[in-house]
Amino acid sequence: MKNRIFIVLVMCAMISCRESTHSVNLKTHQDRIDDSSAGILVAENIIQDIVIKNIDPDDAWTQECLQGMKRETLVDIVFELAYSGKAVVYDFDTREKLTVRQLKQLERAAGFSRDKIGKIQFMESWYLNPDKVTVTKKVSSMVLGYETFDSEGEFRGYLPVFRMVLN
Repeated sequence: MKNRIFIVLVMCAMISCRESTHSVNLKTHQDRIDDSSAGILVAENIIQDIVIKNIDPDDAWTQECLQGMKRETLVDIVFELAYSGKAVVYDFDTREKLTVRQLKQLERAAGFSRDKIGKIQFMESWYLNPDKVTVTKKVSSMVLGYETFDSEGEFRGYLPVFRMVLN
């Protein structure tokens, strides 16, 4: 038994002393640095869901995480951009461009309210700049999601409002 423990310890020591095979030669990645000098592209089109409204008053952790969130302001600005035509919005399912008329119909639909928007799904790319030791995220689109509930008032999940493509 002592021999087995000794062999395991020796093997662990040998493994920990080896040079990592995961080291990155930064010079080989210089050609992948974005034009804006954001850094090296390390993730492309990552989809990230972010809860922006706490639906559970007993969930202190989510409440703390959202203490700086200005949800109403964000939602109103997104809709303002869509209505003004400064940003293009698409139907989540059909991927067809939504007109102002369709957007107004969407807002009048049963069950929908801006107050129920509680999640945003971002599509983003991540850039790591080893010189500045920074990570930059570039968001290419966002989907607003609104809360849905069953007939007993239990939370079911989120439904997409629309996808907004960003410059």
